[in-house]
Amino acid sequence: MRILSLLVLLSITTAAYAATVVYDFDVSWVTANPDGLGERQVIGINKQWPPPRIDVQVGDRLIVNLLNSLGDEDTSLHFHGLFMNGSNHMDGPSMVTQCPIPPGASFTYNFTVDQPGTYWYHSHNKGQYPDGFRGPLVIHDPNAPFQYDQELVLTVSDWYHERMSVLQPRFMSKYNPTGAEPVPNSALMNDTQNLTMPMIPERTYLFRIANIGAFAGQYIWIEDHNMTIVEMDGVYVHPSETGMIYLAAAQRCSFLLTAKKETSRNFPIIASMDT
Repeated sequence: MRILSLLVLLSITTAAYAATVVYDFDVSWVTANPDGLGERQVIGINKQWPPPRIDVQVGDRLIVNLLNSLGDEDTSLHFHGLFMNGSNHMDGPSMVTQCPIPPGASFTYNFTVDQPGTYWYHSHNKGQYPDGFRGPLVIHDPNAPFQYDQELVLTVSDWYHERMSVLQPRFMSKYNPTGAEPVPNSALMNDTQNLTMPMIPERTYLFRIANIGAFAGQYIWIEDHNMTIVEMDGVYVHPSETGMIYLAAAQRCSFLLTAKKETSRNFPIIASMDT
């Protein structure tokens, strides 16, 4: 009887830590110029771009209330890398697990998060996400098998000056017999080309990196620093030290990095686009 009472108490205590995290996404066209080479229409959330980062903790219930205010396109929302066991109808691919959300309509994504790690979310409708409807999704784990002082989230991506509604038919056309993919016009870090990440000397950082691009892989390194990889695509791995990582489109990686004591100069974060 005493053992049963203890088990019930532990169950109640564990459940108490889970939260319900709610995001309201009003999805519409806005104007942005992330590479400084010209403004274009992009898909923003709540009239802003870049889209916000989603932060939850393992065990939380995530609710995203999505309103399609695009006016001229259907949409959907996919949470890339999550297994969605028991909640497949919340996975997001249009015409696979749900009908696309038409202009003026809304849909509520509601599921429990049970995988720690680094992920991302994006539209899963007609190749739409390179128009800007994508962002990082971080699932924090209080029992992560490594220690660090601070987290930093970094996205890398290719960038195109034309909308996907123009590029996709050109790519799929019979007049493109070799299947040559559209060549990106630029590369972005955290959806800009003017990124700085202040760091404190000798502090250990957990970098969470996601390639949220459409096509191009990225070679990534930080000048004069080694990286200890601890997670790949949401799976903890045996710590492995390297000087460079490669992420194909949609891949994610987390690594530990201890900032050097030296403060006389800055250390570039470099991403070389593989096209």
